[in-house]
Amino acid sequence: MSSASDFLLASPPLRPFDRRFQSRLESPAYSLRSESPAPSLAQSRISSISIALDDAFDHLPTDAQLPWEVVGWTKLRKLSSQVYSEAGKLQFGAPTCMAVGGTIAIGTAKGLILIFDYNQNLLCAIGSNVNMTNAGAVTALSFSHDHTYVASGHEHGHLFAWHIKRPLAPRMHIAPFDPLHPDHQRHDGHVSTAKILHIGFMGKRHSVLASADDKGMAFYHVSTQSLINKQVRSTRLVGRYPTVGLKTAEFVSRQKKATSVLAFAPMPLGNSPHPTESRGLVALMTPHILVIISTSPTAQTQFKAGRPKSISDTMGLSGCLDWFPAISPKFVKGAKNMASNGIHNSNPRLAYCWSNVVTILDVSVGSAESKEHIQTHMHHLDFNATKKYMADEAIVAMRWLNSQIIVLVTITQRLLILNEHTMRVTDVVDLVPRQIMRHDYFSDQLNELVISGGSGGDHYATIPDAFFNSFKTYKGRIFLLGMYEFAVGHLSSWAERLMSLMEAEKFADAIRLATKYYTGETDQVTIGLPEDEQARHDVVYDRLIETVLTSLRYTLSDSVSNTPPTPSTMRTAVEDEQLDADSQYRSTAILAETSFEALYVTDALDVLFDSVYEYFENADMRGIFFETLEPYILSEKIVSVPPAIVKELINIYASLALNERLEEMICHLDTKTIDIDQVTMLCRSFELYDALIYVWNQALGDYISPMVDFMGLLDQYYRLLAQSNEEPSSNDVASTDDYENRLYKLRQNIGKVYSYLSYIFTGRVYPTGQFMGAADAEEAKAALYYFLFLGSIVTWPREYGSEILVGADDDEKSSRQSFPYLRLLLRFDAPAFVAAMNEAFEDTFLNDVVDIDGDEDDEVFDEVKAKHVELPDDIIFARALTRQYIVNILLEILSGSEFSSKETVYLDMFIARNAAKYPQFISLSNTLLKEVMFRLCKPPSPEIADDCQLSVEYLLSAYKPDSLDDLVKTFVQVRYFRVLKWIFRAEKQYARLVSVYFEDSEDSMATTYGSRDEVFSTIEECLSARSDLSNEQRSQVKAAVAANYRNLVLTNPTQSAELVERYMPELHSQLYEKLVDRRDVQFKYLKSLFSKELQRDPSRRNRSKWNTQQARETYITLLCEFEKNKVIAFLRHLQKGDVRLSKVLSSLESAGVIDGEIFLLRSEGQYAEAIRRLISHLEDLKEKLLTLYPDFSRGRTRTRGRWVHVDEHKLVDIERALQHYILLGTRLCSERAKKLSSTIPAHTNGGDKLTEVESIWLDLIDAIVALTRDVSSTLFPDITVFEKMSHSSSYDSPTKTILFLRRLVQDVFSALLVATATTKVANGAVPGFGGGSARTTTSFLRILEAFLTRTAAASPSVVDLRNVLANIFEAYIYERQLLTLTNRLLNKDLMVHVSRVYAIRQEGWRVGSRTCEVCGKKVWGPDMPYEVYTAWERKLEDVERRRSERFKSQVSVAAGEDDADVEFEIDGDMRGRRGREEDDEVDKGKQIERVKSASRSRSRAADEHRVVFLRPGDDLDEAETSPSDESVPTVHETTAAAAAATIPATTKTTTTTTTTPELDSVVMFKCTHIYHRKCLERILDSGLDKGTSLVSQRGIGEGYKCILCD
Repeated sequence: MSSASDFLLASPPLRPFDRRFQSRLESPAYSLRSESPAPSLAQSRISSISIALDDAFDHLPTDAQLPWEVVGWTKLRKLSSQVYSEAGKLQFGAPTCMAVGGTIAIGTAKGLILIFDYNQNLLCAIGSNVNMTNAGAVTALSFSHDHTYVASGHEHGHLFAWHIKRPLAPRMHIAPFDPLHPDHQRHDGHVSTAKILHIGFMGKRHSVLASADDKGMAFYHVSTQSLINKQVRSTRLVGRYPTVGLKTAEFVSRQKKATSVLAFAPMPLGNSPHPTESRGLVALMTPHILVIISTSPTAQTQFKAGRPKSISDTMGLSGCLDWFPAISPKFVKGAKNMASNGIHNSNPRLAYCWSNVVTILDVSVGSAESKEHIQTHMHHLDFNATKKYMADEAIVAMRWLNSQIIVLVTITQRLLILNEHTMRVTDVVDLVPRQIMRHDYFSDQLNELVISGGSGGDHYATIPDAFFNSFKTYKGRIFLLGMYEFAVGHLSSWAERLMSLMEAEKFADAIRLATKYYTGETDQVTIGLPEDEQARHDVVYDRLIETVLTSLRYTLSDSVSNTPPTPSTMRTAVEDEQLDADSQYRSTAILAETSFEALYVTDALDVLFDSVYEYFENADMRGIFFETLEPYILSEKIVSVPPAIVKELINIYASLALNERLEEMICHLDTKTIDIDQVTMLCRSFELYDALIYVWNQALGDYISPMVDFMGLLDQYYRLLAQSNEEPSSNDVASTDDYENRLYKLRQNIGKVYSYLSYIFTGRVYPTGQFMGAADAEEAKAALYYFLFLGSIVTWPREYGSEILVGADDDEKSSRQSFPYLRLLLRFDAPAFVAAMNEAFEDTFLNDVVDIDGDEDDEVFDEVKAKHVELPDDIIFARALTRQYIVNILLEILSGSEFSSKETVYLDMFIARNAAKYPQFISLSNTLLKEVMFRLCKPPSPEIADDCQLSVEYLLSAYKPDSLDDLVKTFVQVRYFRVLKWIFRAEKQYARLVSVYFEDSEDSMATTYGSRDEVFSTIEECLSARSDLSNEQRSQVKAAVAANYRNLVLTNPTQSAELVERYMPELHSQLYEKLVDRRDVQFKYLKSLFSKELQRDPSRRNRSKWNTQQARETYITLLCEFEKNKVIAFLRHLQKGDVRLSKVLSSLESAGVIDGEIFLLRSEGQYAEAIRRLISHLEDLKEKLLTLYPDFSRGRTRTRGRWVHVDEHKLVDIERALQHYILLGTRLCSERAKKLSSTIPAHTNGGDKLTEVESIWLDLIDAIVALTRDVSSTLFPDITVFEKMSHSSSYDSPTKTILFLRRLVQDVFSALLVATATTKVANGAVPGFGGGSARTTTSFLRILEAFLTRTAAASPSVVDLRNVLANIFEAYIYERQLLTLTNRLLNKDLMVHVSRVYAIRQEGWRVGSRTCEVCGKKVWGPDMPYEVYTAWERKLEDVERRRSERFKSQVSVAAGEDDADVEFEIDGDMRGRRGREEDDEVDKGKQIERVKSASRSRSRAADEHRVVFLRPGDDLDEAETSPSDESVPTVHETTAAAAAATIPATTKTTTTTTTTPELDSVVMFKCTHIYHRKCLERILDSGLDKGTSLVSQRGIGEGYKCILCD
C-alpha cells in the first residue's frame, strides 16, 4: 500500500534533516492588510482598509487647502471706512504707514497721524493744527514704551514727537538741513532730501529718539529742556553727508558703496529689567552690513556682521530685523503654566534676515573684565548667533508674534509661521488677497547694485519693495495696512481647527489631526498646546474621545437604512457594484480605521469595545468593525477582546468562509477571552486545525487531544483510501472528483501533525513559534512522548475517556499492535516523522535519565512533593525515555515487512547522523552500523543519493570498519566520491585521491570537502616542497595528474597552466593533442602561460621550454579567434623568425586582423607584401563605404538635395579606418626608405628604373588616388554637382566623404614630400648657395612622373587627370618645400612681388594728432622730451647687438671648429654639409657672408613690417626675434576686427631717476587716432569682469578698437 509520501511529494524530499518545520503562522511580524484574497466581511470594495489619503497637515502651502484659516482675519470695517474713503483721503490724505501699541496710529500722505482705539473710534488727528506741508508725507511711526507718545518721520527729513492726549503742538521737532547751504549747518541731522524710513523711542525716555533715512544715515537724538528753550543734540551713528561743491560724477566716485538703511530698530524694554537696557542698543542693517550700536554712555559699535556669502545672487536685495525683549515668566499672566509652555527667563534676542537667511542673535551680558568696564559699571555684551533658517525666497518683513513664533513675509507675499524653537515653518498663508501696502523706498538709491554690481562687486537680481511700515504685530495679533482695508489676524488654535473640520464633516481628518495633537506630531507652539507631554495629553484626551464618538454617532446613524441587515445580504453586497454604496462603505471604513488608531494610541480600548462597538452593532456594520480590528490582532497590538465580541467575530468570519483569516486571529488572541467549546466545535467543523491545536494547548494545557484528532483523520484517510482498492462502479466515490479533493484535503491536514510534533519536542508554541516556559515545555514534551512511545493503546481523557483505536475497517489486529500511533505516523509519512525526531534529538530533554523520585533541582518534583500528589504517568514515563530507546523502537518498527526500502532508508540516514552526533547517548553494534552503511549505499532513488552519501560521511566519523577495501569498491560503484575523498585523504592514498577528483564529474557544487576546484590545492599540497610525501608517492600523484590531464585543464585552465608549469612542465605538450576540440580552453591555458612569461622576462632572452614556435603560432591563431584586439600587443614581443608566416598569416587574414598581418610582414622585412595587403584592405573598405549609399549605381538617392538613410556611425568608423591604414602605409614607406638609405646607392639623373621604396610609394599613392577617383565618380557622376556642394554653406554625407578622401590624398603627398625632401650636403656645399651636387635615395619627381604616367593611362579623361593634379597640388599649400619646387618648375621671379609688398609696407599711416585722445598728453613730435629719443636709440643699439650675437652663435654652429662632418638646418628643411678641406677658407667666408646677408635682410624686413611692443623690463631678444621663431609671442600688424595697427617702434622706457618722465607704448588706428596703450587698455578693460584685462584675455593688440570711431 502506498504511503503518504507518494501523494504529498512529486519526489522524495532532498536532505530532509537539513530543513526545519515551520508553520504558516510562525512569523510574528504582521502589517496592516492592504488587500485580502478572500471576500470581505461587508463589501469587497472595502476589503483593503489602508488609509492612503494625503496628509494635508505635513505640507501646508496655502490656507486655501484647509477647512480652517491658519490665521483668522478680522477686517476693521469702521476704521477702514474713515481712512480709505474718498472723504477721508480728501481730509486727511491717503494712508502711508502705521504703528500699533495701546492704540493704532496711521500716518497719511498729508503728514497727519490718525489715532484710533480698538473700538475703531478716531481719537484725534495729530498735526491737523500745524502746517505739515513742508514735512511731507509720514513715512515712519513709533509709539513710546508707555504708549503716551508717538514719533513720526516724514518724507522731507522732519522728525516730530507728539503727546497723544495733547496733540496741539509737537513736544519735539527736529528739522533737517539743506546740504547745498553749508552756512545753515549747525548740528548733525538728516538732510532735507532724505526720507525718514525708521524711527523709535529709546528706552523709557520720551525725549530720546533714534532714526534712519533712505540715504544710509542714522542718528541718535536727545532733547533737553533749559530755562530758556529746548535743545536737541543729534549724534550720527552711521552714514556720510554729501559733499557740497563737487560734481555729481566725482561725488559718486568718492562713495565706496551705494547704501541705504534697510532695517532699523532700537531694543525695546521687556517685562523684567535686564542689564542690556541701560546701554541703549540700536540695530540697523544696510545692504552690506548689520551693526548693533550702544548709545549710552557714548555711541559705540558692539557687533558687526556681513552679508553671508552663501546667499545666491538671484535672491532679491532685502533686509529686515526685529527685537524681542528680555522676559520673565513671573511677570507674565498665567506664569505658573509658562514653564510647561516653553517660556523661561530669556535674554534679548534679535531676529534679522539677509534676503532668505534668517538668524537669531542672542544678546547676553558678560563679566566686566576691562578697567573701563569696571569704572563705568558697564557689562561686556556677548552676541551669539544661535539658530538659522533658510527660506525658498527673499523675505521682506519680519516680526516677533510672541517669544516662540516669528512671522515672515516673503517677496511673493506669503506669510510664514516660523517656530523659533525648532526653526521650522509650521504654516504658510497667502497674503496676496490682502493687498498689503508697499513702498518703493530703495530702488533709486540702490539701483547701482543691480545695474553694475556696485564698486564692491556685490550684485543683486532685484530690489523688493518695503513692507515694514505696513506689517506689525502686537500682543499675539498681526496687523496689516492694506491698499484698501485694515485687517487684524490671529493664529487659530488647535480646538478651532478641529471644530472647523467637524463642521465641514471631515470626521476622519478631524480624528487623525486630533491624534497627532495627542502624540505631539504637530507643532504645539503655534496652535496653543503645551509642550509637556502629560499636560498635552490631559488637554487633548477628552476632546479626542468626544471627536471619535461624535463622528461615529453622526456617520453611522445615517447609514442604518442603507446597511445590509444580515450576513447573507453582506455576502450578496460583495458582488454589488453600486457606486453610492461603495463610497459610503469606503468612507465608513476610513472613519473606523482612524477611530481605532486614535483609541489605541490613547489606550481607550474600553471605549472601543463598549461605545464604538455598540454604534457599529446598531448600524449593523459589524463587518467593518471586525475587518478594522483584524490587523490590530494580527500585529498583537490588541490581544484581549471581550468574549461576546469574540463570539460574534467567529460567527461572521465563519459565515463568510474566511477560515484562514479567522484561524490567524484566534492564534493571536488571548485564550482567556474566548469560548472554548464554541471555538473547538467551530475549528473541527471548518477544519481549522492550527487554531484548534492552539486552543487545546494554550487554553487547556492539553497536548494529547490534538493527537487524538489527527489519529481520527488518519483513520478516515486510510478508510477512504481502502475504498479505491475495491471494484469501481459508476457510483463509486473514487471515480469522482470529490474523492480526490477529500484525499488531498486530508493529506494537507494530517501533514500538520509532523510540524506539531517538531514544535512541541523543541519547546515551541504551535503554530506561533514562541518558546514555552520550562515547566510547560516539559509537560508538553512528556505528553507527546508518552502518547507515541508508550507502546499500547492510550485512554483519553484519563479519568472518563475511552481507548483511542486506530486501524482500517476496525481491524482489531492493527489496533492492538505495539506502538499503534507511531506505526500509523510512520506509515503515512516516514521521512517527515524521522525529520521531526531529528529535531527532537537536538533538544536537551532526552539527554539524561531522571530518577522518578526526583532530584534536588527538579521544580516539578518539589511542587508535587509539597502537595503530596503523585507524578502523572506521562511525566514518569518521559523522564525515563532516552535516545537509545527511541532508536531501538524505530528499528523494531521499520524492520517489518510493511515498510519498503523507500521508507526505511530515512531511518538509516537518521541513525547514521545521530549516532555520530550523540555517541554518548546512542550505542549501536558494529554489525548494525555496517548494515546501515551498506543499505545507504543502495539508495532507492537517484534523488536521495546525495542525502545517503552525506549520511555515510556522518557515520564514518563515528564508525571505523575493519576493512575498507570492500566498502571502497561499493562506494565506487554507487559513485560516493565525497566519501572516497574522505577515505583516501584519511588513509594518505593521495594518488587515488587525485583520481577520484576527476572521476567525480558531477561534483560541481560545494560540499563538505569542497568542489572539483579543490583538486588544485590537493595537488599543490602533495607536490609542494613542504609536503611529507615520498618520491614514490609524488611520482604516483604526477602519474595520476598526467592520466587526467584533459579533465584537469577543463576544470580550470588558468590554474592548470600555473600548476603544470610549476611541478610538471613536461605535460604542456599534451595541450595540442588532448584538447584540440576545446579551443577556448587552449586559449585560456596559453594566455595564462604567456602572461606570466612576459611579466617574468620582458627582454625575451630566457624563454621557457614550452615557449616553442608551435606554442606561439597556436596562441596567435587563438588570439585572432577570441581576443583579436590584443594580437598587435602580443606581436610586439616577438622577434624575427619566432613564427612562420605561412602558419599565421592565413589566421590573421581570416580574422580580419590586418594590422597583425602588416606587422608580421614588416618585422620580416617584406614591406612590399605588407603594402600589398594594406592596399587590398583599402579595396575592402571602399566597398563597405559604397554600400552605405543605397542605389549608388543608379544615381544619388536624395531628398531635397540631401542623402537619406546613411548610417553616420558606420561612415565615421570607415573613415577612421581609412585614415589609420593610409597613415600606416606612409609610415611603412618612410621606414623602408630609412633602412635602405645607407645600403642602396642613390639615383643619378640618368636612372629610369624605380627602386623598391619608390615602387611601394607609387603603389600606395596609386591606391588612394584610385579609391578617391572611384568613390567620387560613383557618388558624383557629374563633377559639377560636387563643385557646387563643396562651395555651399553646409555639406551632406557624400560631399564630406569626398572632401575627406581628398584630404587623405593630400596627406599622402605631404608625407612623400617630407620623406624625399631631406638633402645631404656633399663636399661642404649648401644647396641654394652653390657647391656640390645633391643626391637622394628617393626622388619625388621620379615618383610623381611615374604616377602621372600610370594615371594618364588609367584615366584618359582630362577632367579626371585635372582632379588628380588638383589633389596633388593642394598638398603643398603651406609647405615651403613645395613653394621652392614650384618656383623651380615654373621659373618665375617672385622677388617682384616681394619688392612690391615691401614698398607698400614702407608707406605707413599718417598720424592725425600729436596728443593722446584720452589723457591729452603729447605722444610724439618735436616737443617731446629728449629722454624719449635717447631711449629709442638705446633700444635700437641693444637690438642690433643682440641680433649680432645670435647670428654669431648660428655661424659657429654652421662653420664649426673641428674637421668632423656637421649637419645644420636652414629654416628647418634644407641641410648642408661642410667638407673637411681646411684650406678653402675663402669659399667658407663667402658662404658665411651670404648667410649673414640673407639673415640681415630678413630681420630688417621683419622690423619694418611688424608691430613690436616694448615695455620697461621686456626682453629685447624676445621682442626682436624673427617672425618664423615660434617660441616668442605672435606679433600683429593689423587687427581685422578693429582695423587697428600699432605704430612701429613705439617706446616705453624705464624711469631711471625721479625726474625722468614715464614712457609708454603708443597705439595708432587706421582712422589716424592715437592713444597711449595704457590709456586705451584702461578704457577697454572697464567693460570686462573684475580681475581680467584685455591683454590677458585676447593677447597684445587683439580686440583693440578706436573708442572715438566705434
